[in-house]
Amino acid sequence: MIDSTHIQQLNTTFGIPDQVTFIEGKGGLPFIKIINEKASALISVYAGQVLSFKPVNEKEDLLFTSENAYFEEGKAIKGGIPICWPWFGAPPESLDNPHAPSHGFARDSFWSVESIESLDNGDTQVKLVFVDSDETRKLWPHHFYLSLNVTIGDSLSLELSAKNTGDQVFMMSEALHTYFNVGDALKVEVL
Repeated sequence: MIDSTHIQQLNTTFGIPDQVTFIEGKGGLPFIKIINEKASALISVYAGQVLSFKPVNEKEDLLFTSENAYFEEGKAIKGGIPICWPWFGAPPESLDNPHAPSHGFARDSFWSVESIESLDNGDTQVKLVFVDSDETRKLWPHHFYLSLNVTIGDSLSLELSAKNTGDQVFMMSEALHTYFNVGDALKVEVL
């Protein structure tokens, strides 16, 4: 959890008046609330996870987050766009670690805010980063720099980038495991 002093520091450092504010979200987690002329969005700094995206011309949020979602450290938030990294699904057998979580550990760790910018076209861009630590190396013994660029405008754009900062080659997989808000699941088509 993050205390109100930390939220205030984030607002002082990265907030943009009338557009970007940091708030204490569910479970005391730090959220980035964005409202620009094109859309609104909510991003959790815990898990680097977009929880909500609603263009101004839409009646409903385009993302779904369950009312039963966990909002606590050590658990993944079920909804929005979870980031599965450095593996998708079960942990690789080569890890031989019974504590390694399904879908990796990026989705149940705190990320850092690197920058927030109001772009000339009216979009808002948020850059979050997640780097290896003693804790991550207990689960996966590699050095890395993971960045997520989120652009909120007429559409939502996410760009996830991983960099190996160590001297060992590693295999990884990743996924943006999106939960879409749909009116009738029986009428959905994937083309």
